[in-house]
Amino acid sequence: MNYSIRRARLSDIPFLAKTVMEAEKSATDKFSFSTLFNKSEAEALELIAAMFDEEVDGCELSVSSFLVIEFEGKPVAAFSGWIEQFEGESNSGLLKSNLIGYTFGRESLSFLMTKAHLVKDIQIEREANTLQIEYLFVAPEHRGKSLAHQLISKHIEEAIKQFPSIKKVQVQVFKNNLAAQKVYENCGFSIVKSAKSNDTEILDYLPSDEKYLMEKELN
Repeated sequence: MNYSIRRARLSDIPFLAKTVMEAEKSATDKFSFSTLFNKSEAEALELIAAMFDEEVDGCELSVSSFLVIEFEGKPVAAFSGWIEQFEGESNSGLLKSNLIGYTFGRESLSFLMTKAHLVKDIQIEREANTLQIEYLFVAPEHRGKSLAHQLISKHIEEAIKQFPSIKKVQVQVFKNNLAAQKVYENCGFSIVKSAKSNDTEILDYLPSDEKYLMEKELN
């Protein structure tokens, strides 16, 4: 098959929004942008698309952070990657929070605050001056063709060009997502940290009560 890899474009936003949803679900029916903000999936997808429209660099919800693999003129895989706090930029968590605050509205943010205690224990801080990757999705009919490996390799290649002194690449993954963990392990990642919540209510809103930080050293 003739696949090509490229930077995402504004026209890819519907596919990128789907990528975020599928990655967030982590092979379950729990979509955090829906469950934690009291929105339907359709509403959440529209709001994610609106965040992409804002084009805020330096976080996972930016068109410019995504690489896309195209087949027959259509995107079939995507993966976000950015250098955390590159050259003094704000951290991605703040940028993402500002985007959410701007797009989701007061009622959704108020609902989120009632559930904030559920997610705080599994939050893992992103390390500055590292390549962060997030939101991997490959269309089911195109899996098993090493597309994820190609996207990871390309993100690393471009990060090293932009920031030659970069030492590591990191990804966060829910414990239940064994398929993703296997992909990352096959690409040289290993688990270096975990964060777990002891509140069982979290499983009503997120795919798992535990998250791993996986890391790969760059030589």
